[in-house]
Amino acid sequence: MKTRLYLIGIVVGLLLVAVGCMNRPLLYGVEVVPQVISPNADGVDDVTQINYSISRPLHLDIYFVDSQGEKYYFRQGNRRSPGEYQVYFGGTIEGRMLANGVYTYIVEVTEDSTGVTERVEGELTISGADTSPPELLEFTVFPDSFTPNRDGIGDRVAINFRLTEGAEVEVYLLDAEGHRYPVGVPKSMWGVEEESAPLIGPHKVELEPGLIEYDYDGGIDRGAPPPPDGRYSVVAVATDVAGNSVRVEAPLTIEEGGIPLAEVKFVEFWPTIVPLGEVLYFKATIENVGAVPIRTEGPPPETVYLASQNFNTLGYHESDGSFRVGVDFEGNSFGRRYPYRWQLGYGAELEARIIDGQRHLYLLPGQRVTVTGGIIIDEPPPRTGPHFWVGLIHEGVRIVNDYQHPTEVSIGF
Repeated sequence: MKTRLYLIGIVVGLLLVAVGCMNRPLLYGVEVVPQVISPNADGVDDVTQINYSISRPLHLDIYFVDSQGEKYYFRQGNRRSPGEYQVYFGGTIEGRMLANGVYTYIVEVTEDSTGVTERVEGELTISGADTSPPELLEFTVFPDSFTPNRDGIGDRVAINFRLTEGAEVEVYLLDAEGHRYPVGVPKSMWGVEEESAPLIGPHKVELEPGLIEYDYDGGIDRGAPPPPDGRYSVVAVATDVAGNSVRVEAPLTIEEGGIPLAEVKFVEFWPTIVPLGEVLYFKATIENVGAVPIRTEGPPPETVYLASQNFNTLGYHESDGSFRVGVDFEGNSFGRRYPYRWQLGYGAELEARIIDGQRHLYLLPGQRVTVTGGIIIDEPPPRTGPHFWVGLIHEGVRIVNDYQHPTEVSIGF
């Protein structure tokens, strides 16, 4: 019996609470403090706090009306659940400071289920406001099309502008669907320790006035895939301490973007006993296993080096971004790894492209080539029975495959 009475008491209590909530206004406890603000970032009355409470699920509008009757929406159609709320207003609407003057503030709610609307209004005065936004002058994006694929050609974009005052700055790529891709930080911040860098958010930085330079690579220098191929807007937004902001943009097209990937699939050395003055041959099979073409440089397959030569002495200097297969050995004293290097395939197997008047060769995605070459052992090696091996070099970037198929070779002399 006692249990039954207890349960009845709980139900009655809940009903009374529900009835009380139903009788309570949709909107109550509205307060704006202070009612006079001077948003100029001096730390005194820069913002006002708007407090309000709601009793049932509804949609909320907060807006200001000037002496001419123009409305400025601070919140519009925001969904709210029952509860107490507070929000700070510093005088800016969509990145622009409202002009000095007297405004009518209006907090308005509409109940979801009934469509009933309630509102509370009052006055807010803005005086001494900082209404001058920062400027982003001489905004340039060059070139306006690039191929972030680490082939050493057209991999980077320079984004430059002049900032007229200290501000919080964000630079990003924006696609047609509204997706953002962060550009990163200016060149002046490269190497700055994370804990000391003036980062405001994940991709925002606090910058002093002056010439600002970004060097954008699509993220591939960090091993991250770049944004998908397509057309973008490069957007820069600067916001000062008062909340004023400015936005500029310029077009950018990404083509053949992606991380280059290749693998050594097969290696063979012969003979394993080489008389002094004879040739050590090798054969290697290389495959482009990535989604983008990879650039390669000579000398062509079947080239035979003297042991005392290297790719530089043959006139094929290192070219940042190109791929070459190389041979290295124990006791190498050239001062650079893989002194003997070859092009990935014959010219007829590769795609030739003319870029800026220069002819370049590319191994296409999914393509496999076999590279052969030789080394004339024209001088005694630095050690008896050295091991020789193959590597795949992405020049200026990394050794993709290292120490492939090390083979001991006896040199007879």
